[in-house]
Amino acid sequence: MVINIEQASELYLNNYAKVYCKKSTWKGYEGYLKHHIYEYLGDLKLIEMRPLHVQNFIKDMTQTGLANSTINHLKKTIGAVFNFMIDSGVIYQNPVNRIKCLKVKNNTLMHPLTIKETNKLLNVTKKHYPDFYPLLYIAVNTGLRQGELFALTWDCVNFVENYIVVNKSYTHGVLGSTKTGENRNVKISLIVTKFLKEWKMACPKSELNLVFPNANGNYMDSQNMMKRRFKPALALAGIDSIRFHDLRHTYASTLIIQQVPLPYISKQLGHSTNKVTLDTYVHLMPESAQFGDSLLENLYEEKGAGLEESNVRMFGT
Repeated sequence: MVINIEQASELYLNNYAKVYCKKSTWKGYEGYLKHHIYEYLGDLKLIEMRPLHVQNFIKDMTQTGLANSTINHLKKTIGAVFNFMIDSGVIYQNPVNRIKCLKVKNNTLMHPLTIKETNKLLNVTKKHYPDFYPLLYIAVNTGLRQGELFALTWDCVNFVENYIVVNKSYTHGVLGSTKTGENRNVKISLIVTKFLKEWKMACPKSELNLVFPNANGNYMDSQNMMKRRFKPALALAGIDSIRFHDLRHTYASTLIIQQVPLPYISKQLGHSTNKVTLDTYVHLMPESAQFGDSLLENLYEEKGAGLEESNVRMFGT
């Protein structure tokens, strides 16, 4: 069976990814293949693929300006295609197996905004892009992912007990489960609850019952939102370009700076364990470490002394 990389990839997508993966996941694989891999490797015969081809592909991708993390995803996708073809008895070796991933430093990928920057961004957005302001406001005050915000419906906002039920995500044009596959309740302040009540009266009508619909009441388009709203708002605020996901990091870093307990932060973000939260944000915790050191100094000197519950900083107030 002599087939090329593109043909093998289509077999992988149709016979494996679409059967065993979430729709948003295989849509991501499809995007990597069609927008990057096919153009470079698509015509190469499967049996002719060698590690050197993969190395050259990675080298050329680094020169296109793609992030190392994205290139690693491309390599992983190629490897998945080959593993599928091995399991199918078509070939016997995977040329990707011994190729190292590019180095990705989580700390350099993460760019949370300061409290001053966040309030500047909110003020600019409220003035120049009022239709985008509600989405931005809730993003920085809840830490919800972009897809979770796009999929949020009004029946998932509990105005009585002040929390949002996060149970779905709209990613790559597909409505599906959350990133972890688990639902979570995200607590919100009374101020945020009041804001959402007011927004519910003013937001565009949506047959889908969306909290943040586009002008036609349908799901927002990520690329359109980034190009026409988020990036221009950042520029007007004088803030270097960041990812939308950095708003989630902004929310988390604000809680950390205010020394909110780690289990609470982990629960709000929907992390599987406290360790995941700690590993992700430990570099943002120097002040918290100093705070802990000061507690140790007074541990036995001030018996019975307790910590008052800290008030969580809310943006846009």
